[in-house]
Amino acid sequence: MLVAILCKKGPQMRKILILLASLLLVNANILAQQADSAVIRLAWLTDTHVGSPTGYEDLRNVIVDIRSDQNFDFAIVSGDISETDTDSHLVQAKALLDSMDLPYVIIPGNHDTKWSNSGGARFEQLWGSDRFNLELGAYRFIGVHQGPILRMGDGYIDPVDIAWVDSILQALPDPRQQIFMVTHYPLDPSVDNWYALMDVIKPFNIQAILHGHGHANRIESLEGIPGVMSRSTLSRKTKFAGYTVVTLTPETADFFERIPDLDSLDLWYTLALCERNTLDSLRLPFPDYSENDTAAVTLTWQTACDAIITSNPAIQGNQVFVTTTSGKVIALGLDAGQVNWTWQGSGAIHATPAIQGHRLVFGSTSGAITCLSTHTGAMLWQTKTAGPILGSPLIDHRRLYIGSGDGTLRSLKLWNGKLLWANSQINGYIETRPVIVNKKIMFGAWDETFYALDLKRGSLVWKWSEGVSGTMYSPAACLPVSAHGKVFIVAPDRAMTAIDIQTGHTVWRKTGHKVREMIGISEAGETVFARTMQDTVLAIDSSTETFKLKWIVNAGFGYDFAPGPMLERNGQLFFGTKSGRVYCLDSSNGKTLWHYRVSDGLVNAVVPVNDHAAITTAADGKVSFLSY
Repeated sequence: MLVAILCKKGPQMRKILILLASLLLVNANILAQQADSAVIRLAWLTDTHVGSPTGYEDLRNVIVDIRSDQNFDFAIVSGDISETDTDSHLVQAKALLDSMDLPYVIIPGNHDTKWSNSGGARFEQLWGSDRFNLELGAYRFIGVHQGPILRMGDGYIDPVDIAWVDSILQALPDPRQQIFMVTHYPLDPSVDNWYALMDVIKPFNIQAILHGHGHANRIESLEGIPGVMSRSTLSRKTKFAGYTVVTLTPETADFFERIPDLDSLDLWYTLALCERNTLDSLRLPFPDYSENDTAAVTLTWQTACDAIITSNPAIQGNQVFVTTTSGKVIALGLDAGQVNWTWQGSGAIHATPAIQGHRLVFGSTSGAITCLSTHTGAMLWQTKTAGPILGSPLIDHRRLYIGSGDGTLRSLKLWNGKLLWANSQINGYIETRPVIVNKKIMFGAWDETFYALDLKRGSLVWKWSEGVSGTMYSPAACLPVSAHGKVFIVAPDRAMTAIDIQTGHTVWRKTGHKVREMIGISEAGETVFARTMQDTVLAIDSSTETFKLKWIVNAGFGYDFAPGPMLERNGQLFFGTKSGRVYCLDSSNGKTLWHYRVSDGLVNAVVPVNDHAAITTAADGKVSFLSY
């Protein structure tokens, strides 16, 4: 019998519960039959990728097949619902899934949360929750997503979700109830903090971890727990669209591949259901912090903010300001990391705050642009917009500039938030912080384009689109830098480009080093730094009209594709990695001075405080102060 689906936080909770109650009434006969049946039959869909060339039609094909079969009790959808959370891909997917006329539970995947012009908010707006707790007959299904949210990196499970799962398990009426975990990634090191959720679930009777992501039918052992990966619904070349049918009996869970076009139903795995105890099973390698033992670095303090952080720290005086995906702004004292004040808003905050005087400004996925007092956290003004604000703001004199998820760049008065101009002609969402040079404001967007607008009026001066075609190759996530009449960008197309600020023409473009969205510039503006996707850091002369290397070194950070700034101070170059490490290099020759691991997740930025200290934020929600 279906007892409950416990939804996540959100203002639409009451509406969702009403809809859910209606759904249960509609399906009362099915659920009553199920309660008396020894067999439960599930349709399992994953990696539907609506928005990809065949995603919509493949999913429609699958759903027509499910509708023709009256013997399903429920459906599970395990992530990557859309190719990207842009346009109306998720809306289209929901309309199709709702047409199954079958109760279902759903979680997002990395495509729904990384490439998202809503900052991941649209999924919860449509489905009411991005996690679920479903009791079905004798079994319980618990689903959580693993991001990454907006920033490119490995998966990361929100600490809030881990605590939620723990609360469910601790409150089980029967502590040995048979449980299936549902995730998008496998619960292994492809998710940075996999072990934190694994430690919570391992004492319980976990029958299997059901996941997608790999687009294939596959069995694995995840620390002794069976891992079952399902194929994607997509058709590829000679492969037809299809899905997984799961039949639960008291003794087994049988997994079948259903291909509607072939009218085939092939058993590919049988899982014996039994009492499982995996506490003593072989452990996968944990994140290793032993490198810190030999680093000439001291972790002076570290403060946990209890939610994922996707933004960089902002420092003023003796305070550091951080924002979280739970909608909170936190002011910490630099001396000891103590909380001086907090402010709670609605909607996730992905933006790094901008500060001038006693004003601190940021945007959120709720569409609000907010200005707080740096002294007290009191709200000085708030301007509401129609679209989610994802970009980090930039303050120039008495004006504020900020980009949004609906493809709008705005200029506002810093004093009161009054709109000066808005350019809504950008064809993709904006998540970066712009750069201002020669009365132009420049930035990239997720539409394969880099823009220059007139600073005073917001009108288009030029746009550049000479990168590799395809939205996911857009120069949108890097923080552009400029010097000597050029603006420099790196992008997922593995190329570095110098663009003439006056004309928008390409000065030079360099491929071959496999750079990605991490770039920086020296304090003097004479050197541009870039990090590649494998171990290497480059220093390039910013003054020349051709690509000219100053030095190239192997820093040994491994494979890395996370975005972020590279910041120099007094001859020291700082950057973070997706694996939680902080690197400090000699900016004159690239020699590694030290590295230190602060986290099990992506480091957003390493911001020097003075010549002997730096501060970081990481995906795990921790703020770290390092002395060296």
